[in-house]
Amino acid sequence: MATLNEIAYNIKNIVEGGVGSDDSNLSLRQIKYLIHVKRAELLLKYTDNGRKTAEACYQIDVLTPSTSGSNIKPLVGFNDNRAIRSIAYRDSSAIDASMELLPVVQDHDRMFTQSSKFMRNVSRKYASLADDKIFVFEGESLVSGGKLEIKGIFSDPTTVSSYVDDDTTDYPMPEELLSVLAQEVIGKEVVMLYNLSANTPNNQTDEKTKSKEVQR
Repeated sequence: MATLNEIAYNIKNIVEGGVGSDDSNLSLRQIKYLIHVKRAELLLKYTDNGRKTAEACYQIDVLTPSTSGSNIKPLVGFNDNRAIRSIAYRDSSAIDASMELLPVVQDHDRMFTQSSKFMRNVSRKYASLADDKIFVFEGESLVSGGKLEIKGIFSDPTTVSSYVDDDTTDYPMPEELLSVLAQEVIGKEVVMLYNLSANTPNNQTDEKTKSKEVQR
């Protein structure tokens, strides 16, 4: 596995031919943004033929349920909520707190779910998704408090609560796809940015020009 910084520095080093410069307009921030974008595109293509997503792609984001709904971090746009593998509810943040895996229901299907025999047991909790929010119901009542653990594939891995930093956290991507990811990022966007940087006058160019003028 590799961290985001390792992937980004490797891409920057390849594009610049191993010759870095303080004047380069090719920033790590731009590269990291493209890494997130190309990762999402690559995972969507990778699963088009029925392949399952690798365990390495998933992260766990922890939320607190609220009666007004809790915001879910943006997910990679798989169909049928495939970006979410599971949603678990804990009644407290303690390590030994009991965990309950929740069924997931779309908001527009909730009225049918509540009237079903399966959900008539009011002790049964379930999660309802509405746009970018998640609600937890127990019967017909909204639940607040406790903790929700959402295991999913997020668009920007760095925003997830389980992500520590770019130096130490493994980037959520299968190791066998890292080289493909780098090739995708090094494509037109990064090369174009680097060429713009190379064609723009910088401090080194200015200094060389000034030295020639002095010699004349």
